[in-house]
This record gives sequence, structure tokens and C-alpha cells, in this order.
Amino acid sequence: MAVTNQTLQDSRYRTIVKTTTTSTNSAASILDVSALDGFVAVRTSLVTIAKISWSVAAQTDILWDATSNVVAFSLSGNGSYGFMPGQPSLANNAAAANLTGDVLLTNGSSVGTIVIEYHKVSLASGLGWTLSG
Repeated sequence: MAVTNQTLQDSRYRTIVKTTTTSTNSAASILDVSALDGFVAVRTSLVTIAKISWSVAAQTDILWDATSNVVAFSLSGNGSYGFMPGQPSLANNAAAANLTGDVLLTNGSSVGTIVIEYHKVSLASGLGWTLSG
């Protein structure tokens, strides 16, 4: 695996991470929610994907980490998502009992750069993140 992650911002409600890939990856970690400011617990501290900007040489899948990983978004070539009015954020739709909240990346033999803006979201019960940061 050859993935380099650089956290550009980690605030109370938003985290922005730049990921650079230099080879083939299978379920490589690109976001560990337990390392984010305000983390409370697995399965309660979740994020949504609000914006993505990418330039990749081959098919790349962004995955929600779970017992059976779920594809959140597929990338190819150059592009962006979430920068136009009305584009919804991508919620973690992995099975609640199996998800970790983390985000992974799987790609073919390629190089690329991906910048993702995550938003920290609380559950309907109010559990999720502390108000630090």
C-alpha cells in the first residue's frame, strides 16, 4: 500500500484530508475517525462526505469501513462533487451494527490525489461528537 494522508483541517464540525496514492491499494485507511477532534465512540462518531475533488489515473473507490465495506463514491479521471448548490452529502450507509465510521480507499495500479471534506454528524439520539475544537 502506498497512501499518504495529510489533514488540512480538523475543527468541531469539519475535517479536510488530502490523500495521495502512488500504487495499488486495497481497503487502505484514509480517515480514522477515532483520531479526530471531538471523537466519542465507534458507531456514534460518524462523518458524511460533503465534498470531494480528485485527479486519479484509474478507477478508485472510497469505502465506508464495516464488516462488509460499502462503496461511498467511485472516482475516475478528474472531477469534483459537492461544490454545486443542492448536492447532498454522502451519509455512511453501512449496516449500523458493523460500521466503524472510518473511511477506506481501494484503487487499481495508479497515482492520484484526492481531497475530501468530511462533516461530523451526530446520531438522532444526539450522541456523536463533543463540542471541543
